[in-house]
Amino acid sequence: MDILVLQRLATELDAKLRGARIDQVYALPKNDVVLVCGRRSEPRLWFSTEPDHPHLYERPGPHPAPKRPPGFAMAARRLLRGRRIAAVDVVPGERIVELRTAGDDAVRVVFELIPRRATALVVDHTARVRAAWQPRRGRPKVGELYVAPAADTRAAIEDLEADTWDTLSASPDNDALVGGLLRAIAGMSPLIAREIMARHRGGVPLSAAARTEVERAASEPTAPRIYSPVALDELASLPALPGVRTFLVAPFPMRHLEDGPEALRVTEFPTLDEAAATFYPLRATLKALETARRGLNSAVDGGIARLLRTLDAVSEDAAAAGDAEQHRRWADLLLAYPQTSRTGAIARVPDAFADGAPVEIPVDPARTLVDNAQVYYRRARRAERSAARTAARRRQLEGRVGALRRISSEVGSTRAVRDCRRLGKAATEQGVTITTGAWTIPEAPLSAEAAPAGAEPASLEAAGGSSTEPGSADPGRPKRRPGSAIDVFTSSDGFEILVGRNANANERVTFKLARPHDFWLHAEGPGSHVVIRNPGRSEEPSEAALCEAASLAAHFSSARGATKVNVRWTQVRHVRKPRKGPKGQVVLRRANTALAEPVPPERLFAAPATD
Repeated sequence: MDILVLQRLATELDAKLRGARIDQVYALPKNDVVLVCGRRSEPRLWFSTEPDHPHLYERPGPHPAPKRPPGFAMAARRLLRGRRIAAVDVVPGERIVELRTAGDDAVRVVFELIPRRATALVVDHTARVRAAWQPRRGRPKVGELYVAPAADTRAAIEDLEADTWDTLSASPDNDALVGGLLRAIAGMSPLIAREIMARHRGGVPLSAAARTEVERAASEPTAPRIYSPVALDELASLPALPGVRTFLVAPFPMRHLEDGPEALRVTEFPTLDEAAATFYPLRATLKALETARRGLNSAVDGGIARLLRTLDAVSEDAAAAGDAEQHRRWADLLLAYPQTSRTGAIARVPDAFADGAPVEIPVDPARTLVDNAQVYYRRARRAERSAARTAARRRQLEGRVGALRRISSEVGSTRAVRDCRRLGKAATEQGVTITTGAWTIPEAPLSAEAAPAGAEPASLEAAGGSSTEPGSADPGRPKRRPGSAIDVFTSSDGFEILVGRNANANERVTFKLARPHDFWLHAEGPGSHVVIRNPGRSEEPSEAALCEAASLAAHFSSARGATKVNVRWTQVRHVRKPRKGPKGQVVLRRANTALAEPVPPERLFAAPATD
């Protein structure tokens, strides 16, 4: 997101969201964080850590209802739900937006929109990070004091020396000039840098052009617009996603995009927020379409190449089987002249089927001519059978090649991911294996009017993000700690569950890995020690985590065959090891009891069915 766009957008968001109540926080695969502010019918604040285009904007439409929130969402909900937004500010000259809540114990959500390093951090009133979405190397970790990224060391425009302006003016091409401006001037926006370049190429001295455009960026009234190579509803007809210079959102008119023979189409919007709410879902749709097209083309082209190689192999097999008619003819001639003399492996016989001229027939010297004739009859029959099979096989392969070529010719005309899925199904019927896992982004309406209403699908939240509460991308798949008999699961609400699988592992789980505020569980009778991580130091475990951990404790116990099992649970600080007791034996100072059904982990954490 261009820094100029971000600055103006933050001003709009501050006016809209100031005083709004944060109702819910979601974290979605793979990059998005959603804050539901105000009534459910109102737009949501969307933040994306998309590597090349991190962005922040308000988006209307229903929000997803994930069933397995990661640790970031759980921690952010505890800190933010019910609080009122006091302000939305952008850090001057930086791609950083801070959302602050009201009150003496104010909490901040810091959105860092730095390409390839974008992240969201929830910072409490003591300035410590309590949750981090997509943690980045070099940024504060959970529990550490928040420190802003290094300050901009570039010079202010009024501080640039004449030598610097001369060096920039001598740039060999437009891209070099724009890059030089971005590296030299603090807070420079790529959009403004290109405006400066266009004005300078028109004959205005570079320093004067830069000062004019910087002043214009500060005072120009907001007139939001999207620039595109064609009308917005025609973008899907392009063979590829438009580049960042031909498809972008701007806060006011950009002369270098509207003037000249290569001027772009302009779609105007009443607010910058509405322009962003159209642009980013539309861009995600086009990117998904491009990904689907590329994957479909690659798979279909590979399928065609494999079929052509198979056709070549079939032809070679047919050639190796020989000519049935010739084999039979040679056999007949050998039987007609069984006493013909031969020289080594060649028999010369008159061609009774033509003009009688001698015909040289390869024979086996160890066999009689009659036996050689029988060999040729067998070869003829084999060649006839092979020819019949080969003809059928060739027709089948050529039909499949033709079908795949027709599919390939249709890929370029697809205008939605669903069309690619249809073609992908047709290609699968021709034996092509296609991975459609990356084709899951839904299509937003491809028009300026309808696009803002598009919304991401309800889907499971992406795991990862915060280390405040452990999460896993696949809770149903246990991880085995290296060198131990300890299984690690993740509850449906994001808490890590440790399960010891023998006496040594039980000892390690309870007395080495567990912390005093973690929750400890054990079924009646011999069995596994189970620990629920409790980084938030809650007094009681969540209902979902307790239920699932108790089912694991019951399953990994001697009572797994029972319908219901009593499971005792308490915090680890109430568990102690008896003096000289065997490994795995414990004494509880206090405990609660839960009734649990023994359920194997593969069924307990079975992923919900998806389309």
